[in-house]
Amino acid sequence: MLRIAMAADEPHFLGHRQRLRERILKNPHEAESYELLELLLGYVNKRSDTKPLAKDLLKHFGSLWGILNAHPTELETIHGVGESSKIFFILLRELVARYFVEPIKEKKSVTLDDIAMLARCMLDGLCHEEIWVALLDNNNRLLSFDRVQTGIMDAAFCSAKMIAEIAITKKASALVLIHNHPGGVTKASWADRETTLHIQKVMKLMGIRLLDHLIIADGKVISLANNHLLDENETILNDNEKSIL
Repeated sequence: MLRIAMAADEPHFLGHRQRLRERILKNPHEAESYELLELLLGYVNKRSDTKPLAKDLLKHFGSLWGILNAHPTELETIHGVGESSKIFFILLRELVARYFVEPIKEKKSVTLDDIAMLARCMLDGLCHEEIWVALLDNNNRLLSFDRVQTGIMDAAFCSAKMIAEIAITKKASALVLIHNHPGGVTKASWADRETTLHIQKVMKLMGIRLLDHLIIADGKVISLANNHLLDENETILNDNEKSIL
């Protein structure tokens, strides 16, 4: 009798959640995005109906990609998102990023596309600028992928000295400079190009090759090398730069 009374007191959504779990385990590819999100949130909010929250998040941010790239302060604007949910999304984003990043780091030789993928995983969707460097040896093996500087909404300062110190410490022979444009502008600014050319000259004096400068913006990766912007005799293109991804 006690068991029956307890079952009657259980929230109605617990039975639904169990059925959803069983269905997704059988065929996760057929599940709707909100159902996947609903079930994941159920592990954070065990005593709440997470279906309305999952739908509200997708409606507000447009997609799972939008949710994972949302800043914690943006998530707070959605009713039902508490501290546990914010931590959950931070952890989920980091897990997804590392899922793509770790195989790249294990390669004996990486390509520019590999570095671009790695950069997108780490920088795409940030609401502030960050500057990173991918450091390589003579065989194009990735030695490390390091954050150089964190800035504000639309600016981050980076000196050639800061990059040189990291490159020397890691015994790098070449590097790729990377930063993001939170505003989504898919174009290198004059400041981007001037800074790149200065860093390029300093690295050359040290015997380190600057292979490229990648800009992450609006889901795209812009290559200054592909757009001939590492050569000081070239002019900046008037239209949007070519994207490599």
